[in-house]
Amino acid sequence: MQKEKEEAMKEVKVSLLQLIRSPLYRQPLVVSLMLHLSQQFSGINAILYYSTAIFTRAGVGQPVYATIGVGVGNTILTMVSVLIVDKAGRCNLFLIGLAGMCLCAVIMTVGLVFVSTYSWMSYISMSAIFLFVSFFEIGPGPIPWFIVAEFFSQGPRPAALALAGCCNWTSNFIIGMCFPYIEALCGSYVFIIFALLLFGFTMFTYLRVPETKGKTFEEISSEFQRRRHAPPPGPKTATEMEFLEGSPDAWDDLFLVS
Repeated sequence: MQKEKEEAMKEVKVSLLQLIRSPLYRQPLVVSLMLHLSQQFSGINAILYYSTAIFTRAGVGQPVYATIGVGVGNTILTMVSVLIVDKAGRCNLFLIGLAGMCLCAVIMTVGLVFVSTYSWMSYISMSAIFLFVSFFEIGPGPIPWFIVAEFFSQGPRPAALALAGCCNWTSNFIIGMCFPYIEALCGSYVFIIFALLLFGFTMFTYLRVPETKGKTFEEISSEFQRRRHAPPPGPKTATEMEFLEGSPDAWDDLFLVS
């Protein structure tokens, strides 16, 4: 952190437009946005916003108490994640969380579909919902909010965090507004949509997201290069860094030359 602070004194702040346009930051930016999209489109807020209605559909006798239980579990598992994130690693916890949520979404769907036939399926659905929230808080809940800062150096970090936060809350709004209509259309099979999305996010995380635990920014940047099968940064990358430290007109000239 001390080394990065010293380097920040020499590093020029990167604007939002420069961040979006620069090929140098494209890979970590895409990964950052995907992590925040996976957090919201996992379906967690569909459960948190409409948990009472979901528990009622699942045949739970006291859905309000079940909703309170979800909130309590949410808080406890967040604390657990804080304790283990530096030991288990960010990427590992994120993968475990997404994969677990995907499985729980499938089980939840089975429970909701057959609850009218088998009353004991309500317990399966309720257990799946609690586990869904637990897996979320282990990894996909807290990790996107701080791992983005580890992907970027001091110059582009504020713009990257701002863009990622905007992406997160926009996705949150979309889920909150659209879920009732999607549920009305798909019925008990609504969580299959989230299961498919979670499977896709799990594969993306496995293939594209580097582990940042205990690594310097330079090591993380090299990992991004390796994962996209690109050669090490060459003269062009160095030139881009020089232009980032120069004037906006010089930055535009670089793209015209490229």
